[in-house]
Amino acid sequence: MEHIAAIMLLVGCSHGSLACEELQAPQVAFESMEECQSALPSALGGAGASRRIVHARCAAIDPAWIEEDVEISWSMTRQGLEVDVRQASPPAEGVIVAENTKTDVRPVMH
Repeated sequence: MEHIAAIMLLVGCSHGSLACEELQAPQVAFESMEECQSALPSALGGAGASRRIVHARCAAIDPAWIEEDVEISWSMTRQGLEVDVRQASPPAEGVIVAENTKTDVRPVMH
């Protein structure tokens, strides 16, 4: 299993940053923050497209969280792209987060 210490996030926004969406990064996980930051220029160059401004940020991840669920959220501020990575809180006891069920649906004939 590889050691992950940082992630890359790319976000494309319309001019004026009124509408933003997460973009596919060429590589998401990195073994060090330095490795991630050195990959930012080529990721930005590859993600550029007409009618949008691309923002990129590397965020540190605690390597101990690799076996845990993490929450990654981002927002655009006046300072640029802000990324928050935190360990996800476990669900409360008795709460079902997701359930995969199969239902057998048959048409009703009259």
